[in-house]
Amino acid sequence: MNNVETTSITLTGKLNMNSLISFVKEAKSFKSNVALYRNGHSINGKNLTSVITFNLTVKENDSILMITDGEDAETASIQLADWLTKEMDSVTEKTLSLM
Repeated sequence: MNNVETTSITLTGKLNMNSLISFVKEAKSFKSNVALYRNGHSINGKNLTSVITFNLTVKENDSILMITDGEDAETASIQLADWLTKEMDSVTEKTLSLM
């Protein structure tokens, strides 16, 4: 049985290329499909080119919707949302430490 999980995430900072690559690798570790939505546009969260392009269109404090669909959707949704939050916190801390 397939499950669908929806998670809203507010972006607190832009992710760098290493973070984007890591997100895609993390997303690919799940059997579920991972989609990111913003302003009526959706992308495949397991496709690096799509994730890079998507990242270029978002700004700080934008909200995105992550939808996971599949047998491990709940786990994927929780772990990917947690990963994104920690990664954005890390980017913010690094930025602040340079000042």
